[in-house]
Amino acid sequence: MKKMTLPAVLFISGATASNPLPAHSQTFDPTESVYAQSPAADGQEGWWNTLPKEKKLLYTNAAAAVTIGVWGLIEWDYGSVGWKNANEGWFQKDTKYGGADKLGHFWSTYAFADALTGLYTSWGYDPIQANLYGVLSSWAVQAVMEVADGTSGSQGFSWEDMAANTAGALTSILMARHPELDRKIDFRVEYAFENRVNGIFDDYSNLYYSAALKLDGFDALENTFLKWVELHAGYYTRGYDDPDELNTRSLYAGITLNFSRLLRQHGWNRTGKVLEYVQIPYSVLKASHDLDQRVRPAHDNSVVPRGEPK
Repeated sequence: MKKMTLPAVLFISGATASNPLPAHSQTFDPTESVYAQSPAADGQEGWWNTLPKEKKLLYTNAAAAVTIGVWGLIEWDYGSVGWKNANEGWFQKDTKYGGADKLGHFWSTYAFADALTGLYTSWGYDPIQANLYGVLSSWAVQAVMEVADGTSGSQGFSWEDMAANTAGALTSILMARHPELDRKIDFRVEYAFENRVNGIFDDYSNLYYSAALKLDGFDALENTFLKWVELHAGYYTRGYDDPDELNTRSLYAGITLNFSRLLRQHGWNRTGKVLEYVQIPYSVLKASHDLDQRVRPAHDNSVVPRGEPK
């Protein structure tokens, strides 16, 4: 099942570059001059800038739904079947992507909700209200795509995908209402060019998904060198999009610098915000555990995939 990782990344970049940060950002301040103002604030009038915020919200969501529909008709054979359910499973080895697609749904819905929160806040919505609308918009966009998948012979409607989307949406709400938690934890995606690129929507063999624990979020560590340190726990799969490769699923632990804090300290606030969602490639020192390997008998220290003959 496809996801919207790249569009979400691009939307975060655009929204945070020209609009206030989401309400639950630890540095959020709608009055802070470091964030660019909307064109209307600079005295530039135009059709879009004169619209009330309610119509902007309506048109933005309608445009997203139409874009998905048109793209789906062209690329994902929407409307080719009456209805198709897809029983995709979760993180089992024999699923289509080993569960990486489910983390993609979680992350993209969460990140998209946060980006829309910043956008809606810039239009004049109260931060908490903006987050609620941002979450509803993000979840609805994913739901429209999932329902449309049900009319595709190559896709199919997946309850597992909808559950992952819902988890991502609820996580955005959780972080918005508990800023102390948001100070400590980020959910990120890292794209590393380790394997052949197979497409922007399902290139899971180049992706890492992680939860980052930011030590500067703890008051006791704020004034120590540990404020520059992050601890990561993540998951990735390899080989699922290449029939010639062995399918593997892996957990990992990692350590890295808090690049978001580093950039913000030097005035790069917007880029620092993006790095709360996107990890710089190859910037995490990782120790991985392959879930699909087992050790041979004591006389042979090599490893083989579980289920493979010795």
